[in-house]
Amino acid sequence: MTVRTTAPRATSSAPATSATAPRTNAVAPRAAAASTAVTAPPAGLGKGDSGTKVRQLQQGLVKLGYLTQAQMNTGVGSFGPATEAAVKKFQGDHKIATTGYYGEQTAAALKKALTKTTPPPTEPGKFTKPTVISAPSPNSDSRNGADIDAIVLHHTGTNNGAGDMAWMRNPDSKVSAHYMLDRDGKIYQLVGDTKRAWHAGKGELHGVPTDVNARSIGIEIVNDGSGKTAFTDAQYKALTQLVGYLKQEYKVPANNIVGHKDVAVPKGRKDDPAANFDWARLRKGIGG
Repeated sequence: MTVRTTAPRATSSAPATSATAPRTNAVAPRAAAASTAVTAPPAGLGKGDSGTKVRQLQQGLVKLGYLTQAQMNTGVGSFGPATEAAVKKFQGDHKIATTGYYGEQTAAALKKALTKTTPPPTEPGKFTKPTVISAPSPNSDSRNGADIDAIVLHHTGTNNGAGDMAWMRNPDSKVSAHYMLDRDGKIYQLVGDTKRAWHAGKGELHGVPTDVNARSIGIEIVNDGSGKTAFTDAQYKALTQLVGYLKQEYKVPANNIVGHKDVAVPKGRKDDPAANFDWARLRKGIGG
C-alpha cells in the first residue's frame, strides 16, 4: 500500500472480498561490552575540528550506521566531509536542520539514539517482540478464523510519518496496517495482530487468489517510495526485530514474507516496498 495524506488512493481499502551454543565465558563478554560502550560527545563540533571528541562522534555514527568503519579509519578524529555528510544524514532522519554542525540538538538526539536499545534475541535464533507505541486505528475487522501465515511489507509513499499515521487512523481513509515504522525506527501498532487490517486490497499469494488481508500482518515503512530515499538503518534494525518476532510467533514460512507488489493484482498495480529496499539484509537478519 502507498499511504497518501493528500489525494489518497482507495486501492488498499478495507474489506477485499474473500476467496477462499552454550556460552563458555559469561564474564569476559560483559566486561568487554562495558569497556567499549559508545557514548555521545559534548556538543560544539564542526568541519575542520579534530581530536578525541570527534573520534567519539565518529564512533557513535558508525554504531548507528551513518558512517562506515572504513570511512572512520581514513579520517579518525578529523571532522572531514565524510563525517559532515554522516551528521547531516543523522540530522535529517531526526528532523533536525541539516547543517552538518554537531550542536546541542544533534548531541541530544545522538545521546538518545545511542542509549535506546532494541531488545536482543533471548537466545540465538529467538526474537522477543520489540517495543511498540500504541496508536489504534478503527480501520480493521475480523479475520473470520483465518490463520496468520504471511507478512506483507509496504512503503507509505511519503517521508512524513505523522501524516501517514494520521491518514491510517482516519476512518474515512479505509486503509490501515498492523504496524508502521517511522524514519527513526519507532514502531507504532495501529491494529492488533488478531484483527484484519486493511492494507493489501485485492490480491493473491504465489499466484493463488486469496484474501491477503485476512491471513497476513501488514507493515508500513515510512519512505516516499521513489527508490532514491534510503530506508534508514534504524528502520532496518527495528524491522528485523519485528519481522523476526512475527515470523517466529506465527510460524510464517520465509517465502510468505513478501512485498505488496508481490501480492497485488493485477500485477504492476503496486511497487512497494521501493526498489532500493534491502531484502537481503532483512532476510539475513531474520535467518531466512
